[in-house]
Amino acid sequence: MADKRIKYGSNTVIVIALIIGILVLVNYLSTRRFLRFDLTEDKRYTVSKATKNVIKDLDDIVTITAYFSTEPAEVNRIRRDVRDVLDEFDAFSQKLKIKFIDPGEFDETQKQELRFKGIQEMPINVLQEDKAVITNVYWAISVGYSGKEEVLPVVRSTLNLEYELTSTILKVTTKEAKTIGFLTGHQEFDINAPTQESQYLRELLDINAKGQYNLSSVDVKAGEPVDTSVTTLVVAGPKQELSEREKYEIDQFIMRGGRAILLIDPVTIQPPAQATPLSTGLNDLLEHYGVKLGNNIVADLRFHESVRLDQGFMRVIQPYPYFVKIVKNNFSEENAITSQLETLTLPWTSSLEVLTKEGVKATALAKTSEYGKSSQGFYNLMPGTPIPNTDTQMYTVAAALEGKFKSFYAEREIPPVESAVENGDEAEDSSSQEENTEERTTITDSTETQIIVVGTSQFLTQLNRNSVDFLLNSLDWLTLGETLIGIRSYTITDRPLNDVSGIVKNLIKYFCMIGIPLLVVIIGLIRYLLRRRVKRLVAAYGSDILRTL
Repeated sequence: MADKRIKYGSNTVIVIALIIGILVLVNYLSTRRFLRFDLTEDKRYTVSKATKNVIKDLDDIVTITAYFSTEPAEVNRIRRDVRDVLDEFDAFSQKLKIKFIDPGEFDETQKQELRFKGIQEMPINVLQEDKAVITNVYWAISVGYSGKEEVLPVVRSTLNLEYELTSTILKVTTKEAKTIGFLTGHQEFDINAPTQESQYLRELLDINAKGQYNLSSVDVKAGEPVDTSVTTLVVAGPKQELSEREKYEIDQFIMRGGRAILLIDPVTIQPPAQATPLSTGLNDLLEHYGVKLGNNIVADLRFHESVRLDQGFMRVIQPYPYFVKIVKNNFSEENAITSQLETLTLPWTSSLEVLTKEGVKATALAKTSEYGKSSQGFYNLMPGTPIPNTDTQMYTVAAALEGKFKSFYAEREIPPVESAVENGDEAEDSSSQEENTEERTTITDSTETQIIVVGTSQFLTQLNRNSVDFLLNSLDWLTLGETLIGIRSYTITDRPLNDVSGIVKNLIKYFCMIGIPLLVVIIGLIRYLLRRRVKRLVAAYGSDILRTL
């Protein structure tokens, strides 16, 4: 008997050891090779190949801290969605450290530290007992790496969260700064100009870039290619027409994979408030890529800013429809540039028409309301002046293009450089220009790249929080775009509950409060009576049943 016990005991120990060993082996292999299933309709929690490449190549720990309130229920739902996305990130990298914190439990000193980082409580409206109540919540994410930290101050959904997280990880981990070039030579907005607006914008870019961008000026009048160090080219409101050779250099910059943002003013503003049409020479180039400029000025009769006018000793607030205000519902939710913007004011903007081009995806980033109006020709922009009596419609005022573009000069000769006669050196200058042109070969097809077009550059001179966010988002999308190509935006599928009357609401409410507990009591009573009946039957007939057995 003792031998059997030892034998069976030994077998039991061996089986347990084998089971533990198998579990350890399976757990080890699952960290190297694993399968994950996303059963959502739009694969919302499946990260793209671009994201996997970024987080797999991390050389040190990246800390992602999610600051989310646990109440009310609306924010807690977003918190759960964010956790699901971050769990997917965590599954593909051993270098991510993810934490969730509820700052509602912090003391005032800790909250002040968060505000210093750019994380603060946000007021939202929530329904409590069928009443709208304002409550303050946290819904922010910070990404830290090697002493650097970037913050996503407001995360209201997972719509573009993958793109925003991946681009933020790239920003804090990139060691080599990108170069953003501002075109000069045509009275554009020059980042290096000694004006107050230029210095202010440069300071903003320097602060927000945090060493990730270098800023430089680009001059292509001499017919030289844009420097290869420039990854993003900004054409900000040229006031003079560009030559064909200058357009050629911009085209070739894009063909070799460069990104571009073109802010094109439709008019030249003349004091006090007159304007004349402005020709930049870029219309045909942009139309070839996929955006047609309207050559007009758009007014919005519904959403616009107001201006202050001095009338004698009085200051009057006057609505000004030519300062078009883009609101939340008129931004593209599919593009990371605008998906989180609340408002954006575009002064004296032109409309854009997005065209269909093979191999190019076009997105209307911002639109007016359905009460937009267009005017052309001579413009009287004085506040209070009647808007031209034209039909109202929704106008696109900002657009993004991404894909592979065809060169505007694919079947053309390389344009010559316009001669500049100075100090009697015309012959020598022409000879060097011809040599420069003969050595060039036109690139006819681009690699994957991106272009942004906006119908005005005037918002650069009237910077506020929203216009700064729009500009910075655009530069991030362009400058980091090569690595992030392939990350999808997710659309929100609206599946609302059917609207019901107040009587039905009360019936459901009282059924949940009284009906369900009462149903449990009834089921319990039925079960009790059935068991009691069984006991009686066993007591009455149990001895007879045993005899038959």
